[in-house]
Amino acid sequence: MSGKASPADRLDPRSKLAIFVVACICVFSGLSLAQEIALLSLCGTALLLCGKYRKAFAFCLLYALLLFGDQLVRPQLSGILGNLAMMLFHVVRFLLPLFAAFCLVTRTTRIGAYISAFMAMRLPGEVIIPLAVMFRFVPAIQEEWQAVNRALRLRGLAFTWKNVLKRPLRMLEFLLVPFLLQCSVIVDEMSAAVMARGFDKEHPRTSYTEVRMSALDWCILAASAGFFLWSLLF
Repeated sequence: MSGKASPADRLDPRSKLAIFVVACICVFSGLSLAQEIALLSLCGTALLLCGKYRKAFAFCLLYALLLFGDQLVRPQLSGILGNLAMMLFHVVRFLLPLFAAFCLVTRTTRIGAYISAFMAMRLPGEVIIPLAVMFRFVPAIQEEWQAVNRALRLRGLAFTWKNVLKRPLRMLEFLLVPFLLQCSVIVDEMSAAVMARGFDKEHPRTSYTEVRMSALDWCILAASAGFFLWSLLF
C-alpha cells in the first residue's frame, strides 16, 4: 500500500470533502463578511497543508483585491458601471471560497484515494461510481480545453480577446466543436475504465491506496462542523 509521501496526501479525502460540502451549503445560504473570510481561511489552510502554496496565496490575494474593490471602488460608481462593478467585486468575492474548496477536492487527491475513502464509508457502488467519475472528469476536461487552445494557437486562433471580438462565431465553432467531441470521448473512456476495473461487480474490492483519518483530519472536520453551525445559527 502506498504511504502518505507527498504533501497532497497529508489530509484524508473525507476531510477535504467535508470542507467542500460545507462550502457548497454555506455559500449559497448567505454569509457575512467575517464568515466569508473564515471559510476562505479554512480552505486556504487546507490548500497549504496539501502543498498548494501558490493556489492558496492566489485565492487570498484575489479575495483581498475583490474586497478592496467592493468596499472602496464600487461605492464611487453608479448606473451600469456600478452594476458591473458589483458583479465583479461582490459576486465573485462571494463565490471565491467555493472555488477554493472545489480546487481542494479536484487538485489535491488522486481518484484512487477517493474510491478508497468512499469504500471505507461503506457507500454503495451506485454512489461511488458517479462521484469517482465526476472528480476525474473535471481535471480531464480542463486538460482537453488547454490542448484545444494550444492547437488553435499554432494556427493563429488562440482564445484571446482580440480573436473573440474580430471573429466571435468562428472562435465559438473552432473551440466548442473539438472540445465537446473530446468530452464525449472522455466519457466513453471513463465508462470503459469503470467496467474494466470491475466496479459493476458485487464482490468486495481492494485498493493500493490507504486512507486513514489522522488527528489533523479530525481537527479539519471539527472546524468544518463548527463553521457550519456558525453560519446556520448567526
